[in-house]
Parts: sequence; C-alpha cells; structure tokens
Amino acid sequence: MTNPLLEQPIKRSLIMMTAPAAFGMLMTFLFQLVDSYFIGKLGSVELAAVGFAFPAYFIIVSMFMGISAGVSSAVAKMLGEKKPKAAALVTSQSLVVFILLAVGLGTGGYSSIAPVFRLLGAPDTMLGLIDDYMQPIYLGMFALVGTLIGNAALMSKGLMVKSTAIMGIAGIINLVFDYVFIFGYGPIPAMALAGAAYATVLSWSVSLLLMLVVLHRENLLDVTVLAQWKSYYQPMREVMKLSTPAVAAQILNPVAIAVVTRLISQYGSDAVAAFGIATRIQSLGLTLVLALSVVITPLAAQHYGAKLHQRLDDISALAGRIVVYWSLGLYAILSFFASAITSIFTDDQTIIYISQQYFTWVGVSFTGFGLVMITTGFFNGVQQPGLSLRLTLVLYLVLTIPLAILGSMIDLKAVWLAITGSNLLSIIYAKYLMNRWRESQGIKPAQEIWRDYADNIRSLSKDFGTK
Repeated sequence: MTNPLLEQPIKRSLIMMTAPAAFGMLMTFLFQLVDSYFIGKLGSVELAAVGFAFPAYFIIVSMFMGISAGVSSAVAKMLGEKKPKAAALVTSQSLVVFILLAVGLGTGGYSSIAPVFRLLGAPDTMLGLIDDYMQPIYLGMFALVGTLIGNAALMSKGLMVKSTAIMGIAGIINLVFDYVFIFGYGPIPAMALAGAAYATVLSWSVSLLLMLVVLHRENLLDVTVLAQWKSYYQPMREVMKLSTPAVAAQILNPVAIAVVTRLISQYGSDAVAAFGIATRIQSLGLTLVLALSVVITPLAAQHYGAKLHQRLDDISALAGRIVVYWSLGLYAILSFFASAITSIFTDDQTIIYISQQYFTWVGVSFTGFGLVMITTGFFNGVQQPGLSLRLTLVLYLVLTIPLAILGSMIDLKAVWLAITGSNLLSIIYAKYLMNRWRESQGIKPAQEIWRDYADNIRSLSKDFGTK
C-alpha cells in the first residue's frame, strides 16, 4: 500500500496538506472576526470584556492543542510505520481521556470566573459581562476538545479536505446563530454577549458529531477498545510523552498574552479592546503560517517514522521560505490598511489608533514569530517535543514577558517594541536548535538557505523581465 505523502514531491505534499488546513483556519478566524464585529455593535465595553476573557479561555484551548499535537505525532508515526490498528487505538482512547479531562477543567473554570479575571485586571463592573460569556464556553469546552483530537487524527492521515469541510460547516453555524442569539430573531430572545458564547458552543457540538462520523469511516475510531480501561496505559503513556512538552509550549503563548493583557490594562479598557482586535486580525493574516505549523507535525512524523531523513530537511527549508515571504507581504499590507481594517469592528478612534500602532511595530516581527512556530511544529513531528518546549520557553519566558514588563514601565509603544524584539531574537535560538538536531541525525542541509532565497528572487526578476 503506497503512501503519497512519503513519495510525492515535498512541495506537493505541503500544498495538499496546507491549503485545506489554511482554508479551514481562515474560515474559523473569519467567523471569530464576525463574532467581534457583532460584539462591537453591542459596545466597546463588551469588546473589552471579550478581550479580558480571551487569554483565560485560550490557555485551556492551547493546552488541548498541545495534546492534539502529541496525538497527531503519535498517530502519524504509527501510520508511517504501517500500523493502522495502533493508530485507531490511540485516536479512540485519546478522545475518551481528554474529553473527560475537558469536562473537569470546564467545571473548575466555571466556578472560578470572578477571581481569575480579577487577577487578569478586569474591573468589578465588567465581571458580569465576562461571566455571561465564559459560563457557556467553559461548560461546552468538551466539544471543542473532542473536535481538536479528532482533527489531529485526520490530519495525521493527510485527510485535510474532510477536516476542513467539518470546520467550515461549524463556522457557518457559528456565523448564523451568532446574529440570532446576540440580537434575537422571532421567538428567540436577544442574549447579547452570552448569545455569542452559545453560538460558539453549538458550532463545537456539531463539529464533534461530524468528526466522530468521519473518524469511524476512515477506520480511525475503534469503539471496541473504549471500555477496556486496562489497555489505556501504554497508548496514553506514549501520547503524554509527546504531549507534555507540547502542552507546556502551547500554554506559554496564552500565558504571555494574559500577562501582556494585564500589563496594558493600566492604559485603560480601550487598550485591552485594541489588543484583542489586533491579535485576532493578526491570527487571520497569519493563517497560512499557522496552518503550516500544524501540518508540518504529521508530515514530519510520517517521514521520521519511515526514516526518510533527507526529505525532512527539504520540508523544513521549504516551509521556512513560505513563512518569510508570506509574513513580509502581510506586514506591507497592514502597514497601509491597519486603520481601515480595524474600523470595520469599531468606530472608536482611540481603539483604531492603538491597533494601528500595534501593527506598525509588531508587524515587522511576524517573520520571526512564524519561523519559531514552524520550528516547534517540526520538532514535535520528529519526536523532539523537548526542543520545541525549550524554544518556546526562550520566546515567552526569557524574552517576551520580561521585556514586556520593562516596556510597560515606559509606555504602550514600548510594550509593542518588546514583543517585536522577542520575536526577532528568538530566530537565532531556533536556528541553533535546528542545526544541532540536523547534526545529531547526520543530515546535511539540502541547500544553503540564502541560496534558496537568491534563486527565488532571480526567478521572480526573470518573470517580471519577460512581461
């Protein structure tokens, strides 16, 4: 039985996996922006409430994204080793274990909303709105977690189109019911900010049901092992060995966002609202980069399982060039149109100005951020989550948080510059770790990296010269 991911050209494999993943993420981020648009119609206070809510919610989501990275790596490696039954076992038992864990964490989050968000700097007058939004989110978290695990399993097999279709359907449901639940329609009463949360939970629930159906059809779901509790230990041990560093790495990002949110809250709720909008626009713009960082894990894992080490170097080199070109293009666009884009979500001139300032200074470092994301995803795929964790620790704990604290003592612009410096400096450490790993595997770089860029530039110049 042939495996096209291991045999076809690397560029084709990356495109086949990244394009649908990017489309799915794009739809998700677009629906999040529509969510922000509708919430913005309620008022700037509601936008600020969601700005405070996002880091706490994202911490839990990131934890399970780290777990899903471990699941994806484990399942893809088994598929690369031609062990489909073992892959189905890991997928099935991961769904049970981590959905139950999500129920427990959601219950804990539900009962601790007020103290957690006071810690994040939310004023008491805003706690009621945050409570309205976060209660449904916490209680419905299990559906999102099941979707993430199922999606990771589908990606590990290269089934990007099917997972993307499910995410697209869920996004459309979220879009439609966002408006209905927030503003009311017919017999359905207006629920304001709580309505946005209920629409999100509904979309998660539908996506989980669809994901389970597809997993079963693709022989990645084995219901016969679900009640065999004694058989869980070894598969979960393997998943957690890969997931634990990935979880820590994933959590550091929202922890850093939470710290930055707390730091900028001293500059007012407008600053928090602007930061929330800016980071969502940034996520939308970096969709291709984020998709690459996700799909590179199962792609690298399959090649690592099949011991195709030289192709691994081609994967990392090509993904890196894509990140650089895309990030520079995004920065150029946002440099000119940041104000116009932000004004779609709010007409508050202070929020628009702060968002524009964020993109002016932080946008220049999108390349650094993207290269770090690609490198961490690659390390997870080659069963080196410890290296992924080390790189993330340097980015957030050694650089971003300390520099942001220092910057906040000066002004808001200094906080943005701290984030920029952290993203750019982390590239140096990423390159160091990658070179050391290559040496440990006896891999020689396929080409000198600067020669790759020079070849691309010459090709572009030639194309333009012939027109």
